[in-house]
Amino acid sequence: MKNRFKKLPKKRQNSDYWIYGHHAVIGALNNNNREKYEINFTFEAEKKLIQEVDIKKYKFAKRNKTREEIENLLGGISNHQGVCLRVEKLKMPELKEFIDNCDEENSIIVLLDQLEDSQNVGAIFRSALAFKLDGIILTQDNSVSENSFLTKAASSGIDKVPFTKIKNISSCIKKLKESGYWIYGLEMSAEKSLKETKFAKKVVIILGSENKGLRKITTSLCDEVIKIDISDELESLNVSNTAAIAFYEISSSTLKS
Repeated sequence: MKNRFKKLPKKRQNSDYWIYGHHAVIGALNNNNREKYEINFTFEAEKKLIQEVDIKKYKFAKRNKTREEIENLLGGISNHQGVCLRVEKLKMPELKEFIDNCDEENSIIVLLDQLEDSQNVGAIFRSALAFKLDGIILTQDNSVSENSFLTKAASSGIDKVPFTKIKNISSCIKKLKESGYWIYGLEMSAEKSLKETKFAKKVVIILGSENKGLRKITTSLCDEVIKIDISDELESLNVSNTAAIAFYEISSSTLKS
């Protein structure tokens, strides 16, 4: 006798979350690859949104709420700017597809090796968007996952800058080198500076974790390890500040060369 009961679909495991803040929500709404479920906004936030997107075209639920109601939805977060959108996490491409979608002639990719702080990673997405990087690679282990704080800090960058995650950094770097990329690690203890470096046409910048910097295995895989010259009064820069400076310098250099 056949089973009369249909097998229930597996429940989503931490795959949906709230995006909040005007720019982050706009970015998600305009991303056709982003699955969206419902939006909540104050009347003031709705007026601002409809100046940039056609809210009526979306089929998901739309609800007017007070700022306090939205804050409660977000578990106490108050800097939501009167709007929040419940979405599915983005599907990431495999590494080969990610590389194939990058520019074949001039390309800049950043590889984040075990960065765990959402604000830092979000800020790096924002800088990557500002300086037109081809994409971001994150490590699977000891690395932040897509979440509300990251998306807010990215200010739409996560929905505009391609990204993927990799399990093995050695095999990843091998594939990048085979695709013509030159690998640069950023480390404050390096001897050669960013200003002294003549960059290749296809660049991978590797940034290490907030606390430990580049791992030894990662450093050994780099073609060059370089630093940003700073005042002796300061030991180091925040990783997101380091990223912004490097992106600016390298993007300017590759455009000139």
